[in-house]
Amino acid sequence: MEFNSQTYQLERYPKTFDKSLRAWSNAELLVLDSIVNRNTETVHIFNDRFGVWNCALHDKKVTTIWTYASQQKAIRQNLELNKLSVEVDYKTPLDDLESVDLALIKIPKSIELFELFLQQIHKASHEKTEVVCGFMTKYFSASFIKVAEQYFEEVTQSKAWKKARLLILKSPKKKLQKKELVNTIAWKNHVLQQYYGVFSSGSIDVGTQFFLENLQLKPNELKVLDVASGNGIIAYEVTSQNPLAEVTLVDDFNLAIESSKINLEGKKAQFVCDDTLEKLDKNSFDLVVSNPPFHFEHENNIEVALNLFRGVESCLKVNGRFLLVANLHLNYSTHLTKLFTSVRVLQQNKKFQIIECIKKR
Repeated sequence: MEFNSQTYQLERYPKTFDKSLRAWSNAELLVLDSIVNRNTETVHIFNDRFGVWNCALHDKKVTTIWTYASQQKAIRQNLELNKLSVEVDYKTPLDDLESVDLALIKIPKSIELFELFLQQIHKASHEKTEVVCGFMTKYFSASFIKVAEQYFEEVTQSKAWKKARLLILKSPKKKLQKKELVNTIAWKNHVLQQYYGVFSSGSIDVGTQFFLENLQLKPNELKVLDVASGNGIIAYEVTSQNPLAEVTLVDDFNLAIESSKINLEGKKAQFVCDDTLEKLDKNSFDLVVSNPPFHFEHENNIEVALNLFRGVESCLKVNGRFLLVANLHLNYSTHLTKLFTSVRVLQQNKKFQIIECIKKR
């Protein structure tokens, strides 16, 4: 990737065998091209998934708003690859920012997450604050413009370049109606909460519903791991079935982890924001539960899930169980039989199946 007469090497993290996937998009390059001649020394960047902006803007005072643990690893990897300083000023989407002069956003798939970004920027804005948003035209909808117009007076689009466009926001609105960007979800006699941007918005996705309807713990399953835990609803159900159970929740998305902390307050729970299970003790869990992801923004990719499966096998005790729900077309059983000695489908409907794996060695 080339910017401002400099060439940068960029690699994806985690690595992928799909050669069509790059570590940058034309939308990110278009954003960079639009600011190349600016004198702004401070920049806030959002959704820099693999570090293209952190590398290209390394000579400026950059604040990176991170959302994924794997994103932090990707940024560090590519800074090191280009022999640049790995010291990054990180903030989460829930942190207050200092005065924002220029913000760059690669527009995420989630409109709600986009709004959370804009709200965070607006709180730290002044009359000259400008936000430059990049997007690929095939993924854009008018809903993003409607959200942007809630926070900024001027919302304009650029011409297209290599199927990418810019959405440029200026003149932050002076008066906004206070809005709490949290969804609530009714589950049995309880109400769960989750921040904007967390998977399935204000409802329980149908795959998780099917899993919960068929989840039955065994009396000896006291140490439980929830992988790709989302808002924590599966772990919550585990603790409801057995209040003595100790649950560990792992998710790559920091807003998912922060949501689950709300929902499991007072429970015997630990929370880990990470994209792997490498930091967890080996052979230590009686049960692992999961609704593993295969959508990453606009990509469908099961490679991350397969890596998680290997981590699950390592974390399980001998004779421990791994229960997961999966779309039928993913054919996970074929991959799981390479890791576990016993793999069987417990329940199945027209769209999903619940798979049980037993570790026998």
